[in-house]
Amino acid sequence: MNERDQELLDKQLWGVSHSPRGDGGALALALVAAFLGGLFFGGVLFAHKGKQTQIVSHDVPTMLSLLNSSEPTPR
Repeated sequence: MNERDQELLDKQLWGVSHSPRGDGGALALALVAAFLGGLFFGGVLFAHKGKQTQIVSHDVPTMLSLLNSSEPTPR
């Protein structure tokens, strides 16, 4: 097999030959950065206020009594 035949064979088998890529680390770093950025912006956009959760947790008996009453509640 001469050099020309080797070049033709390389052209034909470019899709099945295993050649290591050097950009795997950059791709992994970009995926991690996108994941962490999504967590950060999701936390900022959909942040829950601790005070509201605390108020709701103290009003559970009141809420249950309003659900059980047959009278409409004033708005």
